[in-house]
Amino acid sequence: MPTIWEYAGQVAAGDSGCWLASTRRAAILLAPTHPVIALPRRVPVHPVLVQTTALVVHGRTYGSSIHGHIVSGPELAAWVTEHALPDPGAAPGNIAAAVRRLLDNVAGMLRKAGHQIPEPGPRSLRRHSADPVVQQWHDLTDVDESFPGPLLCLGVAAMSDTFGPAIV
Repeated sequence: MPTIWEYAGQVAAGDSGCWLASTRRAAILLAPTHPVIALPRRVPVHPVLVQTTALVVHGRTYGSSIHGHIVSGPELAAWVTEHALPDPGAAPGNIAAAVRRLLDNVAGMLRKAGHQIPEPGPRSLRRHSADPVVQQWHDLTDVDESFPGPLLCLGVAAMSDTFGPAIV
């Protein structure tokens, strides 16, 4: 099992700038509860947690109008609370609307951070990007028959378990 630091380095995909900084910040925030990352068995919860946290940290940091903003655990807890998905027993229309809102919000943050984020689509080797942030977006939002929805939803649920709901 890789350490959180080793896995965050893999997620950075060779980047040496803002994306690397985002993956490292995600590792700092996750290290107290996830010092090592269990690699996928059937459902890749830990890897998806790191990837999703890095995307959200990146969007909140570099899409922010506040220069030098540093994302905190309580900030992530508030963000997760605001973007929580309904329980699986909710009406399918409510779940679909919440997923769409989540995807639109994350895409919007990443666009503000300067990335050309496409609409999610079917998982395919043809959907590749040299931009590691866009590639991570593809990995977390494109779908196929192996998982019933975007992996980003699993990542947000794992973030909720990790950072907890914000205390209002």
